[in-house]
Amino acid sequence: MADWSKLPYDIIHKVATYLISIEDFLAFSAVCSSWRSVYLTKQWHQHPQVPLLMLCDNENSSARSFISLYRNKVYKSELPEACGRRCWGSSSGWLVTLGNDLKIHLLNPFTRVSENLPPKSSLHIHFGEILDWYEIIEKAFVFKKPCSTSHANEDEDLLVMIIYGPLKQLAFCRPGYSSWKSIKDSSHAGFIDVTYVKDQIIALCDMGSLVVIDIDGLSVIDINGPHPPEHIALSFPQWDWDQLFLVESSGDLWMVYQNCTSNRRRSSNDQSMEFVAYSFDFNKKRWIRMSNLGNHAIFVSDNFSMSIHAPDRFNCKSNCIYFVGKEMERRWPYREVTVDVGVYTVTDGNSEPLCRGPQFPLYYSFPIWVMPTLR
Repeated sequence: MADWSKLPYDIIHKVATYLISIEDFLAFSAVCSSWRSVYLTKQWHQHPQVPLLMLCDNENSSARSFISLYRNKVYKSELPEACGRRCWGSSSGWLVTLGNDLKIHLLNPFTRVSENLPPKSSLHIHFGEILDWYEIIEKAFVFKKPCSTSHANEDEDLLVMIIYGPLKQLAFCRPGYSSWKSIKDSSHAGFIDVTYVKDQIIALCDMGSLVVIDIDGLSVIDINGPHPPEHIALSFPQWDWDQLFLVESSGDLWMVYQNCTSNRRRSSNDQSMEFVAYSFDFNKKRWIRMSNLGNHAIFVSDNFSMSIHAPDRFNCKSNCIYFVGKEMERRWPYREVTVDVGVYTVTDGNSEPLCRGPQFPLYYSFPIWVMPTLR
């Protein structure tokens, strides 16, 4: 029998270059110590990936389960750093976590590298606003090497932004900051979503306006004229099922409208999910409805959204939207959570369910998309 550990390092490294998924690379590194040396030195060119679905937290368990669409299997991994904490994913692979200790962390779930973020006490939440710990942050985003004239150091290449509090304010920080920096904006009601397009951080505000975030000036710059298409009813507050998502796609700015139509008078289960995608024309300052997504798939949830080019190589479907929808009933003293996980085909409007994990998600823990990365 061949002794794989005796292969020269150059050949081992050559074999690794043919692996396209992180799941395969991690399995490759487990063969023997000499193969693991390639993993430890990170001498592997990471190809574009597709997100894994991290399932809900099981109370009193230090492990989390991840569904791979690529391998159509469930991986279980020790991740005590996320136990009992609400998590938000990001397109850069990092998680933002918050626990009932009110400590906020940045966590890579695959390398288990963790960074402390500024405390909740540095957020400008107005006096008198009563929030449960898991409601403090509405959404979280992690961007790699965002535009900034005052931060050219590669050690500071991560920017964390959060939408927080009932007023949906926006703040940001970098690892090592002692406090969150709030964006000053008195002309808009609040923020809905944020993305990074063409070296600009772009945010969608309540009532549909688009703004560019100036992190150096702690301010916003209006993009003239952009509002969601007129037939989208924007009456706030919306149902949790009806949402707008910003998506960066190969340098373009897309928006996805998720509409859950239901006859709530008859049954809360009498529902159908519909998605409509739009592309923003920066020259004409208007949204254009898209008839299809071409050779792309979109992943959306209330934690982050992203577009994947040519997803078929990972056993995902092009021209589809993979979604995680949730609805919370806030009846004191209980929190009832309903979660819907599936894939929506743009051409025919049909949805197919995907595994969502535990039947009854915890009030602070829902399935989320997690982009795997080793960096």
